[in-house]
Amino acid sequence: MTAAEIGEQFAEPDLDFDDLAAEVYEHQKAASPTYRRFCEGHAWSDWTSAPFLPSEAFKWSGIVDPNFGPVDLAFASSGTGGRRSQHPVLDLKVYERSVTVQFAQVFGTGPFEIVAHLPTYRASDEPSSLLYMVDTLISRFGTERSRFVDDPSAFDTALEEHAPGAPLIVFGSAFGLLDLVEEIRRRAPAGATIVETGGMKTYRREITREELHERLAAGFGVDRTSVRSEYGMCELMSQCYTRGGEVFFPPSWMRFKVVDVDNPELPARDGRPGLLAVFDLANVHSVSAVLTSDLAVERGEGFELLGRADAAEIRGCNFLVQSDP
Repeated sequence: MTAAEIGEQFAEPDLDFDDLAAEVYEHQKAASPTYRRFCEGHAWSDWTSAPFLPSEAFKWSGIVDPNFGPVDLAFASSGTGGRRSQHPVLDLKVYERSVTVQFAQVFGTGPFEIVAHLPTYRASDEPSSLLYMVDTLISRFGTERSRFVDDPSAFDTALEEHAPGAPLIVFGSAFGLLDLVEEIRRRAPAGATIVETGGMKTYRREITREELHERLAAGFGVDRTSVRSEYGMCELMSQCYTRGGEVFFPPSWMRFKVVDVDNPELPARDGRPGLLAVFDLANVHSVSAVLTSDLAVERGEGFELLGRADAAEIRGCNFLVQSDP
């Protein structure tokens, strides 16, 4: 099966994950010099045995062979300084399929009035996977009143002028939304859902996701279960959502495991926190097996995020010194 065929099938309800994962693995070893080098000496048995490439590699290495195919767009990670991750996307339709199928499974098909408050991302010149995701959701599931609002007063107007009939969904970064409700208590209309998209560390102290959700629920005047979280990054083409708590659940075409920080080839012991490793079939045109720098703990079929690990603590990145500076 070709990568294009896998890109058409990864989100099908009857997908055979193990078979597709094996085909994706072989394809990516051929298509990515970086990943091929990283896989040397590893034997494949199933997705759990894949060498999980540290997400730091997206900053320093050519993830996709430039001769393999033209790039539609290269997403860049958010950040205020330093080198950013770059994820070349060979087929934006794959990303759009991942975004829309997962959203529909979690929230339904709407239509929704989608209001996004992401001014920091919109001020950047770098292509953002988050902005592309929300824009795709507005195009596919949003009413004509759906839009991005950068100014707090425009955000207030959006809440006040919400038309009954289409449920309101608000997207915003964690502290961007918290800033709004700390400035003044804002009342969302009945039935609204608040979706925070991460960014739990800033110049201020870090707070737990539970505390964040409680403060957002109080600030917007919604039930605690109406506050959700979205987990995504430019290195992954898929997203995970919470379901009214702190546990993230992946889509059917993604698998995850929590691994030991000191030795990512071993699982975290006795349910202890470790690094989140994912195998994302939607990453068919780059690298599916990615070791994130996020600390997590397994919670049944999902995972709870605990914060970020120091990049210096993550083993397995020495091969990056062989890459282009």
